[in-house]
Amino acid sequence: MQAPEKKQLKEQTAIWMDHAGAHDEIGKVYHDLGEWAARNKVKLAGPGFTVFLSPPSEFDPSSALFEVCMPVAAATKGDAKVRVKKIPAMTVAAAQVKGPYKQIPAHYTEMLAWLDAEGWDVVGPPREVYLKRPDPKGKGDPKEFVTEIQFPIKA
Repeated sequence: MQAPEKKQLKEQTAIWMDHAGAHDEIGKVYHDLGEWAARNKVKLAGPGFTVFLSPPSEFDPSSALFEVCMPVAAATKGDAKVRVKKIPAMTVAAAQVKGPYKQIPAHYTEMLAWLDAEGWDVVGPPREVYLKRPDPKGKGDPKEFVTEIQFPIKA
């Protein structure tokens, strides 16, 4: 993992679905969310990301709480399953990692230790932004996946 850097994220609108369950089920939720966007002619505006509502210290990959999100180009209307929200601008500590998703949890431990040593205060739940990911059919080389781990921090 590279050393985290401070990034300023702009406000964005995203469609999202709650998910309570195994971490390895997130791909299916993204598939469902992408199909919903296509059916409703919603234009996506960037890579998908997952907000981890379970604290890293309590995270259980077999049963956790997530918000599976996809940025959209314009406001849209959700429904009972897919919701729309405006995500405020924020400062994050961000670090990119390359490799299979199953290796990501070890990077959280490393990143949290780095943030603590640097005195950066975490002020919200972490996110993973999937920069290089499987294609829409779930195919791809996991060794080539690139994920950016982000922790909201005090500006």
